Amino acid sequence: MKQEKKLFIGCFNKSVILTYIGVVFALTGIFTLVEFQENELIERMKFVMFCLIISGLCDLFDGFIARKCKRNEIQKAFGIQIDTLCDIISFVIFPSIILYRMSTQYRSEIIFIVSIVMIVLYVLCGITRLAWFNILANNECKTTYYQGVPVTYISFVIPVFYVIIQRIPFLLRNAGYIFAVIYGIMAFLFVANWKNKKPSGKWYVFFSIVAIVTFVLLFI
Repeated sequence: MKQEKKLFIGCFNKSVILTYIGVVFALTGIFTLVEFQENELIERMKFVMFCLIISGLCDLFDGFIARKCKRNEIQKAFGIQIDTLCDIISFVIFPSIILYRMSTQYRSEIIFIVSIVMIVLYVLCGITRLAWFNILANNECKTTYYQGVPVTYISFVIPVFYVIIQRIPFLLRNAGYIFAVIYGIMAFLFVANWKNKKPSGKWYVFFSIVAIVTFVLLFI
């Protein structure tokens, strides 16, 4: 049977489109970080956090939708690869730029140096985790748990802490150090060899509620 010739390479279904939407929001956040001036930090950072959360939600649900779609082996393989590549942008590069921009606001050489070290560590651990995930996925190692914490979780952790820190003066004064430590902890958790149960139905609801609450607190 002759295979129909397609106009474009790639495999596109609902889950892949959702993945693309997530990376578009991540890129929007990155462009915002690159463009804003120091006196625009507070207002622009709220929008950046919004973009990060949306990227996280898209990544959280694209896998759920993918499992509901009828896919052949090529479509499954493409979905795995495109998800990982988009994760590098959305949850490794994007959060790294967030911490870098934050570190430049505090006029402290120590905070800047510590943040740079944490960014390097974070990126190395993030790409290591994603490479390991791809190996397991390509070998069809199906389990009910993750090894360590998925990089996607940074899209909820950073905005939640951002909202909390903005409302507590003591934490706000030490935000540079706090965020650097958070990134260091997340980097460790990315590559830690411990079992972390994969989210089920109730966890999708939980993350959605966390996202909605964080949205509200960001803009009130």
